[in-house]
Amino acid sequence: MKIIKYIFFFSIALGYSQNNTDEKILAVVNEACECISKIEASSEAKNDNISNCINQSLETAKNEKGNAKKEPNDVNYKMVENYLVQHCQSLKELAFTENKKFKYASSDNVLAQLAYDDGMEYINEGDTENAILKFSKAVEIDPNFAFAWDNLGISYRKNKQYEQAIAAYLKSLEIYPEGRLPLLNIAITYNLNQQYSEAVTYYEKFIDIYSDDPEGYYGLGLILYTQDQEEAGLDNLIRAYTIYTSQNSPYRADAAKKIGYMYKDLKNQDKLEVFHKVADKYNLKVQNN
Repeated sequence: MKIIKYIFFFSIALGYSQNNTDEKILAVVNEACECISKIEASSEAKNDNISNCINQSLETAKNEKGNAKKEPNDVNYKMVENYLVQHCQSLKELAFTENKKFKYASSDNVLAQLAYDDGMEYINEGDTENAILKFSKAVEIDPNFAFAWDNLGISYRKNKQYEQAIAAYLKSLEIYPEGRLPLLNIAITYNLNQQYSEAVTYYEKFIDIYSDDPEGYYGLGLILYTQDQEEAGLDNLIRAYTIYTSQNSPYRADAAKKIGYMYKDLKNQDKLEVFHKVADKYNLKVQNN
């Protein structure tokens, strides 16, 4: 079996603040985000396309600078990747959008579909109140329209109406119990509603079905760690980081930052043996940068 060693640099783990991001990096970030906004949600190679956007933007900046002295490309790439995860809305939407080929992504009822389309326009404009009205109309007309239930849940969650959001996700899961987005979103919403045991239950259900998806491990790891299960929490976070990395996902930067926080926390508690125990399990080698 091939063993992959993950080198973990604390300059990555601790992230880069906007104050440390110069105009050159901001230009690269803006161009990369614009490029990402054009990637089709149904693409089977989202992460590769995102990587191409980052590399193309870095190449543009390199050409504009000519022979001027530049920072190493690998550092620039990770800085841009980290900043995109935090600030590029197009990246967030792309990462958390279900493939439109999904069985319940549309409705055969024209009126339900029209109400859903109106709801999507409202939610994209940040008008959650009207989005709720339209998605509610869509599921009233077609109760088996899972995507409408999903987006009704998202709208309620954005409006901090967590109980209603959970109810909408549960309806979606009645229609399709293996739905990726409602499983993930209901876990997130339970966590926001401080119902931690329920959140853990749904993250574990998500992992059972989508074992190669890092999002379940990421969310579960954060909850377990904050519930004083440091080793289990760190284990899940590092697992998420290794999967993000193997998939060339930009979200590895965010996972790395959280692992960095955990390292500092465990160090402050004089419990670094916990960190090294889990890190060794995943061949994660720590280097200060």
